[in-house]
Amino acid sequence: MSNRKKIKEYDKYLKKLIEKQDFVKIKMSLLGEQEDKSGFILAMSKDFILLQVANEFALDGYAIITKYDFESIRCNKYDKTKKKILAAEGELKNKYGIEKPINIESWSTVLSDLKNQDFHVIIRNIRKDYLEFNIGPIKKATNKKVKINNYDPTGKLDEKLTSINLEDIRIIQFGDNYSTIFRKYLK
Repeated sequence: MSNRKKIKEYDKYLKKLIEKQDFVKIKMSLLGEQEDKSGFILAMSKDFILLQVANEFALDGYAIITKYDFESIRCNKYDKTKKKILAAEGELKNKYGIEKPINIESWSTVLSDLKNQDFHVIIRNIRKDYLEFNIGPIKKATNKKVKINNYDPTGKLDEKLTSINLEDIRIIQFGDNYSTIFRKYLK
């Protein structure tokens, strides 16, 4: 079955998951690497979803994911249990949702909103035949490319901006503990 056909089948299901505020696990395989994300789908557009990510029973930022890369979306008894635990821990009452909306109609609208809100982003994109990881502040975004000031695991900012073609982006994460805390210690 083609990915586009899968998307049409998922759209109705996705709307139901959003309305019910169900916890989900999204399975993806990007260039042979498993990239699973769990959390709550907050919004969807024709091509993307906005997921509030949950890690180890805590809400931890957001991910915007292309719908074409889904292998499956799961919402079963395990996920319902995780939602109950998140509720019991106060995560849903205190952190569910997003403060300022992000326009998820295209990568350019996403990046423009994230730049305006001063988020550092984590971008997973395809570079030739491997999945690349970039993290940093957005410096410039157009309809075709984004330039970020990437930093390494020591917190050193690259001297040259990293340019990424929008068509190569698969996931953008933001508002997570890693990028939010790390940005305070950059060199």
